[in-house]
Amino acid sequence: METVNSRKLTRHIIMLSIIPLILVVVIVAGILFSQAKQLVNDEMLLTRSNVMAAKKQELEQYVELAIKSIEPYYQDPNLSEEDAKQIVAKKLSQLTYGSDGYFFAYTWDGEATVLPYQPNRVGKNWWEVEDSHGKKLLQELIRVAREGGGFVDYFWHKPSAKEPLPKLSYAVSLDKWQWMVGSGVYLDDIERQMLHMQSGFDDNVGKSASALFVVVFVAVSAIAGLGASLNLNMRKLANEQLSILNQQILDSQENERKRVSRELHDGVNQLLVAAKYRMDNSQQEHDEIQRQRELNASKDAMEHAIVELRRISRDLRPPQLDDLGLVAGIEAYINDLQSRTNLELLFEHDIDAIKMAAEVETTLYRVVQEALHNVEKHAQAQGADVIIQREGHLLILTISDDGKGIAYEYLKPKRKSSPFVDDHMGLQNMKERVQAIGGTLLVSSVEGQGTEVRVNLEMEFI
Repeated sequence: METVNSRKLTRHIIMLSIIPLILVVVIVAGILFSQAKQLVNDEMLLTRSNVMAAKKQELEQYVELAIKSIEPYYQDPNLSEEDAKQIVAKKLSQLTYGSDGYFFAYTWDGEATVLPYQPNRVGKNWWEVEDSHGKKLLQELIRVAREGGGFVDYFWHKPSAKEPLPKLSYAVSLDKWQWMVGSGVYLDDIERQMLHMQSGFDDNVGKSASALFVVVFVAVSAIAGLGASLNLNMRKLANEQLSILNQQILDSQENERKRVSRELHDGVNQLLVAAKYRMDNSQQEHDEIQRQRELNASKDAMEHAIVELRRISRDLRPPQLDDLGLVAGIEAYINDLQSRTNLELLFEHDIDAIKMAAEVETTLYRVVQEALHNVEKHAQAQGADVIIQREGHLLILTISDDGKGIAYEYLKPKRKSSPFVDDHMGLQNMKERVQAIGGTLLVSSVEGQGTEVRVNLEMEFI
C-alpha cells in the first residue's frame, strides 16, 4: 500500500512540477508574443502614417513646383490661350521625377490634356473612368482640385508593373482654363516596407519560440530526469520494504507455528498423555470403583483437551467471525478471555448497521486479538475497554487498558539494522495490517498509566 502510494506521489510530484511549468511558459509566451505583435502592429501603423505624411508632403511639393514652372506661361498676357495651353501641356509632359513620377492634366469635364505615358488617351473624355475597385477617380480628382486642392487614393496601372497598384494623387485647379493638374505616387513601396517589418517580426517570433522551446525542453527533461531518479530511488526503497515485509511475514508465520506447537505440546499433548495414563491404569485396576475413577479422570482430561483444541482453533480463525460477523467474533473472543483470566473487559459498539468487507472485519478482529493478547501477557492490567464507533467519516476502534504501559523505546520506529528483534513486533504487524486496508494505527502509552491502541479508518474503505 505504501509502495503504491509512494509511486503515485512520485508521479503527482512530477506532474505538479511539469504541468505548472508548461502552463506558465505557455501563458507568459502568449502574453509576450501578443504584446510583441501589438507593438509591431502599432509600429507598422505609426510607420505607415509617417511614410504617408512624407509622401503627401513630397507630392504636394512636386505639384507646387510644376505649377511654378508653368506659371509664367499661364499668366503671360502676350500669349493666346491656345498657345499657352499647348506650351503648358508640353512642359507638363516633359516634367518627371524618380523612375515613374509624372504629371497629368484634365479639363473639368474629363478630357485628357496631359498623359505622358499614355498619349493615345489625350483628347478623349474619361469622365466615367474607374479604377479596379470601381472608384470614379477622375471625378474625385476634379472635385478636390476645384475645392482648392486635395488628395485621392485609388488603384492604377504603374508603367513598370503589370497589375494595378495603390496610388495616391494630389490635384489642383487652373481655374482660368478649367483644368485639373496633378501628380501621383505609387504606394507599393510602403506595402513592401510593411511586409518587410512583418517578415522580420515573424522571424524574431520564430527564433524566440525556438529558444523558448529549447528552454522548456531542457527544463522538462531535467524534471523528468529527476523524477526518474526519484522513481528509481523509491522503487529501490519499495523493494527493500517489500523484502522486510516478506521477512516479517515469514517470521510471523514461524512465530505462530511456534505458538501453536507450544500450546499443543504444553496443553493438548499433556492432557492426552494424562488421559492415556489414566486409561492404562483403569485397565490394570481390579477394583471396580477405582477403575471407574480412572476412566472418569481420563474422560475429564480428554474433554479438557477438546476445549483446548477448540480454543486454539478459535484463536487461529474464530467461526463466529465468518458466520456472524465482527461483533460476534470479538464478543466470543472476549468471553473466552474473561473465562480464563481475571481481566474485567468491556466491549461497546454502534456498528450493527454497518456492512464491512471481509478483509476489514478480519483486520479489526486481529488488532483486537493482538492488543488484548498484549494486555493479558504484558500489561499487568486489571481490565481493558474495546470500543468501536463511527465519528463522521471515520470508523474508530479503540483498545485501552489500565496496565503498566509501554516503555518509550518500544514505541519508537524500528531501526533499519534490526527490524526483527523487537519484542513488540506485534505492534508493527498491527500497523501494517491496518495500512493494508487504508487505515492508520496509533499507539499511545504512559508508563504506569496504561496503553491505548487506536485505529482510524475512512468509511469509504469499509
